[in-house]
Amino acid sequence: MHKALSRRKVLKFAALGGGTVMMPALGARPAAAAAEPHFVLLVVLNGGADPSYMFDARPLSMTRAGQIQNFLGEEPRPWRGSNGVGALATSLVKPLIPFRDRFSVLNGVVMTPSFDGHQQNMNFLFAGNPFGGESFIPHLNLAGAGTARASLDAISLSGPAPINVDNHSAVVSLQPGAMGTLAAKLKQLRPVTPGDPLHDFLRARIAANAAGPGRLAAGAGEMLAGVDGARDVHRKLAMLTAPSLDRSDELQALALITECFRLSIARSAIYVLPEYFDVHAGELAKTQPKLFASAIAKIAALFDGLDETPFDQRRSMLDVTTVMVASEFGRTMRTSAMPIYETGTNHNSLSNSILLGGKGIRGGMVLGASDLASETARPSGAHLAMDGALEKTMGLPFDFATLRPIAELPDEFEIEDHLTIGSVINTVYALFGVPKSHYRALGRNLPVAPVMNGLLR
Repeated sequence: MHKALSRRKVLKFAALGGGTVMMPALGARPAAAAAEPHFVLLVVLNGGADPSYMFDARPLSMTRAGQIQNFLGEEPRPWRGSNGVGALATSLVKPLIPFRDRFSVLNGVVMTPSFDGHQQNMNFLFAGNPFGGESFIPHLNLAGAGTARASLDAISLSGPAPINVDNHSAVVSLQPGAMGTLAAKLKQLRPVTPGDPLHDFLRARIAANAAGPGRLAAGAGEMLAGVDGARDVHRKLAMLTAPSLDRSDELQALALITECFRLSIARSAIYVLPEYFDVHAGELAKTQPKLFASAIAKIAALFDGLDETPFDQRRSMLDVTTVMVASEFGRTMRTSAMPIYETGTNHNSLSNSILLGGKGIRGGMVLGASDLASETARPSGAHLAMDGALEKTMGLPFDFATLRPIAELPDEFEIEDHLTIGSVINTVYALFGVPKSHYRALGRNLPVAPVMNGLLR
């Protein structure tokens, strides 16, 4: 249930109800905001964020034993899920406590076990393919009958980053600071409409290429749909307003995202946090407490902003938005041959942590776990086969029926036994009604990654 509305929220929701009467006539209410609105916000921690600074922490005894770097220097505390599964969390997650019933923690998520690079794992997060491909975000708009397609499949908000998560199909990059100028220019320009010689010439040429089978024709078909929808996109983008510059960057981004959702410009958005977590060198690793404190504050501000922003007279934006917080992979516990208080960390695609919350997600749970949770923990044969130096944590085998980690130590690594990013994406797909033909497989010639049905409500 949504937490009780404060007096301030009641006034805000009531104000929205009055404001809708005075809005400019737009014709019918945006189709994507009709009877059952549903949006998704993906928040990306870029560079590979170390889960041990959040919800997959390790006791200080492991640092004293030289097994894991810890520049926070505090004993983590238990974070107990409503499903009875626990984890250790650091004090850095304190800003998220007010929302613990609105999101669940997924630990021990295996990304791609065959690649350790940033690009491969970022591609895997978005496309399910280490070499790139079609982003999962646009697929969320493939829901069944009765659900209208937004003008744009997704918007993305990110500054310059070493890894470009914008270059995926049907994802358009927008920046809050450019919205005022963009909208003003579009108001001045007449949209391209049927009957214009240029419009009709371009459409005829593209339509000719779209005829027949093959990838070229399929691509031309997408271009044709873009041309046909350009007038509507023009009209909706011209209605955007520039976010107030006296607000924080994340709240400016949130204002743009919610406006795009309400106007049916997009049903999904990607927001890349500015902090960069690739901390190989010891001196960089020492900045992690500050990095995570800053990033977690932004994540909490986004949750709070969604919760405080009304979608309509009854619901907040958080009531109608599924939120996913993810990085491309986790980090190793240390770097070899370095003193534990001087070491940085490397890439770890064998264990990651992801937060899922908002609409359609059972909050308050902890799903999955990673191994090597204490200085006396014994590694499995599967772990030794994948990480003989024992620098990494690794996701424990996972029971999809009970949504609990399995404590047994397997001799061999079998991807079918683990909670993977494929299952996370397929669970979101199931929530959005994406056709099963788009579901991710566990690997070549392997079954489709299981859906975590118990996470859905």
